Amino acid sequence: MGIQLDLPTVLLLYKTALVAGALSIFHVSRHSYRPQGLRPLAGAYLLLAIGAELAGRGEYLILPDWLWTHGSLLLGTVGYCLFWAGVRALSGRRRIPMGWLALVPAGWLVAGIATQFPLDNLLRAGAFHVTATAALVGSAHEIWRDRRAEPLPSRALLAGFLLVSAFIFALRLFYIATENASSTGFARAFYVQMFCHFGIALMVSSLSSERAEARLERMAQTDALTGVGNRHWVMSRLPAQLPVGSAIAQLDLDHFKRINDRFGHAAGDRVLVAFAECLRRQLRDSDLLARMGGEEFLVYLPDVSAGDAATIAQRLCTAVAQIRLTENGEDIPVSVSIGLACVARAGGTWADWLSAADHALYDAKSAGRNRVAVVHERPA
Repeated sequence: MGIQLDLPTVLLLYKTALVAGALSIFHVSRHSYRPQGLRPLAGAYLLLAIGAELAGRGEYLILPDWLWTHGSLLLGTVGYCLFWAGVRALSGRRRIPMGWLALVPAGWLVAGIATQFPLDNLLRAGAFHVTATAALVGSAHEIWRDRRAEPLPSRALLAGFLLVSAFIFALRLFYIATENASSTGFARAFYVQMFCHFGIALMVSSLSSERAEARLERMAQTDALTGVGNRHWVMSRLPAQLPVGSAIAQLDLDHFKRINDRFGHAAGDRVLVAFAECLRRQLRDSDLLARMGGEEFLVYLPDVSAGDAATIAQRLCTAVAQIRLTENGEDIPVSVSIGLACVARAGGTWADWLSAADHALYDAKSAGRNRVAVVHERPA
């Protein structure tokens, strides 16, 4: 025997799904490295479930009309305002002050007490549907607007569930406004909403998990001190054979051990951070920059002629020499030696060309440091 889609039965299933979603989101918030917005979302789910419980008890004539009508509307509107605030925080936006957040449900409450409109099922449903539609559309916008800054797979699905849920509420609002709403229609709508809210909770959990994975991947591929890529990151991005018309450079800060010995390791760290930032400002978006270890860095220049590569390397050398840092009132001397290998002929792996750049770096240091040495020969 199938489940009859009468309103009380659907509200029972609806609130069960909301409670399950709240518990799921709350559990995720306890283990998430970025829990902002998760607990407000869990709270919103619980408020909506309690509101559905009041409405269900009202349908069974267990509670006085004034209590369940005003109460369910208040909890539902508070729930959806909190829902939007939670999604906004989840997206990293500035939190909305609770006073501002309470204006919408407080407005409905005051209007309800003054006019007693919540006692009319359609008017009460209309107020709830307006609030829910606006909150869900706003939530979908908050999620979708970050799709480029944080392109995670769950983001589109989450925005989709939010928009479907908003559409269902908007459609029911149309039926309410045209006086074509029925108890069976409301039952069907809340039945669909049950799946939407389950999907939203699932996608919120998935989004949190994907963020954690992306963070771990960034940590594994990024140098913690300077913020540039590390050896593993750059090696995974270099082509197996460097194409003709590209260049690779080895960079080594001059006398870095002396800096550490004279000014301390904290000053040495400041030099490394300033050095990396200086290089980043001088390079193109398509260039690769990585810290290979200690004071050694690598730069890969794709789509560049030998002359332009040498010009870029010299510009880097000059820019680094202009770094101004002090420690206890004393200037810290900063300069770099660069070995540049320009790929003028086909052949040789990136490791071969990197070895050639390393030999050129040795030549730059032997010639007095703070300079660029260039090699054009094909690796043997």
